[in-house]
Amino acid sequence: MVEEAKLEILAEADQPGVRIGYVARRHDIYPAQIRLWRKSLSHFDASASFLPVQLVDEVTLGQTPAASPTPVFIKILLRNGRGLKVPADIERKTLASLIACVEAA
Repeated sequence: MVEEAKLEILAEADQPGVRIGYVARRHDIYPAQIRLWRKSLSHFDASASFLPVQLVDEVTLGQTPAASPTPVFIKILLRNGRGLKVPADIERKTLASLIACVEAA
């Protein structure tokens, strides 16, 4: 099958609420084939990359912010096109588990 067609099928299967079995039947392939393509593509672009970072002034212990602090969230876009929005102070282990679950889904 042509790579372009595989990517289109994967994009269709990655839509929220869509079942892999339904997409597989529509394209006359087995659901396991879609899972295999997902797995092979997740390792395809595993190279490291740099992310943009914005530095802000640090608040020292003696200073208090003028307004009550609002929770800080980080939005992470994963390789499969899905995203996570997590608290900035999330534990590394928890974040790793969440990312693994979302990428495997």
